[in-house]
Amino acid sequence: MEEKKIDQEAFIQKYAKESEFSYRIIRVLIVFLADILYHPTAYGTKNIPDGPVVIAVNHRKAPDPGFIIRAYRKRAVRFLAARKFHDGPFGFLFRLALTIPVDRSRHTPEVIAASGEILKRGGVIAIFPEGTRNRSEEEILLPFKFGAVSLARNNGAWIVPCVNTGWYKPFRSRVETYFGEPYRIEKDADLEKENEKLYRIMYDMYVKYGKEDPKLDRIRKNEI
Repeated sequence: MEEKKIDQEAFIQKYAKESEFSYRIIRVLIVFLADILYHPTAYGTKNIPDGPVVIAVNHRKAPDPGFIIRAYRKRAVRFLAARKFHDGPFGFLFRLALTIPVDRSRHTPEVIAASGEILKRGGVIAIFPEGTRNRSEEEILLPFKFGAVSLARNNGAWIVPCVNTGWYKPFRSRVETYFGEPYRIEKDADLEKENEKLYRIMYDMYVKYGKEDPKLDRIRKNEI
């Protein structure tokens, strides 16, 4: 089946726009709902430096993007989101939040280009390196895709590892978000090694800070 051709310039114009007006409006709703339903707490937001940033965060539950958006208020956080959500029944919320739609069924150079354009302007991109929600009963993190380290390396951006932890139960939650130390990836760095490094950092962060996850009891017992 022939891939649908995307006008890259048009895609960039549409999804890498500079105005953050709609994001600021939808963020008010996101903060309100997150505070009411999940009582989140964020740590280490000062670790997010000025300039281009790629936030790499684990993905356990659907509300995860909201906790990042709530935690960091200085600039818009542009998430890469699956197109099925971006164009679905609640797609208008994703569009207002300035998400960049990703078609998982094919290679998407236009997404890379739009993300790169945002980073060149000193913006913030957020990515789930796992590529999808982790529904595993055994794995702390799913294997990482290369998007986060690739974007950071190719655009001279800081990469900030981040983990969402806690108990996701509406009105009874204790969700906590931890931002780790930022670092940069050298232009000639090996992406596979950098991906392994990022995985290990986020794995260790989750084991250290994670709460209310039965998988952690087993991990900690085995590592003592």
